[in-house]
Amino acid sequence: MLEKLTDVQLDAIKEVGNIGTGNAATALSMMLDKKVDISVPQVKVVPISKIPFLFEKPEEVVCSVKMELKEDMTGEILLIFEPNTVRIIAKALTGMEVNDVTELDEFTSSMLKEIGNIMCGSYVTALAGFTNLFINPEPPELTIDMISAIISEISIPLAMAGEESIMLIETLIEIEGIEQKLQGYLLLVPSVESLEKLLKALGM
Repeated sequence: MLEKLTDVQLDAIKEVGNIGTGNAATALSMMLDKKVDISVPQVKVVPISKIPFLFEKPEEVVCSVKMELKEDMTGEILLIFEPNTVRIIAKALTGMEVNDVTELDEFTSSMLKEIGNIMCGSYVTALAGFTNLFINPEPPELTIDMISAIISEISIPLAMAGEESIMLIETLIEIEGIEQKLQGYLLLVPSVESLEKLLKALGM
């Protein structure tokens, strides 16, 4: 069903993303005590099997923050960061170098989870406000694993429902004092029933 989304529908979802990331940038600015800008270059529908190949090294370990969605919309939303992005964010938070993302200390893990909570939660809040749907996100879960393993876990219920694609919301994060733009991937994984509700609520 997702692959049938039109450019107009994707633009509407991108606009929701811009609202959500604007709110997230404000919250992250307060958290980091630095100016933060977050933009949404594009929203696209991607075959689930292609997701790992968006990353430079498909078998590399990444950090994922996942929130389960309940009530009017069921499914999941995930934020995925590549290791280099995690290292840069960790240094901005703690001033410490992180060599191995599989060995993050408790403070850094907690902060990454909170960043995921802010970004995913802001998007869900914007989506709920845009559609008048009641969406209740569960507390965030941090997973550090290969991208293929993370995608495999979320693809099983989709495959059972006959869905082979996923909604990818690209985000670029700019933090004051850091030259490099940081890329994150928001994956919106609504159930088939919820996707129908979402499109109807968006007037489509």
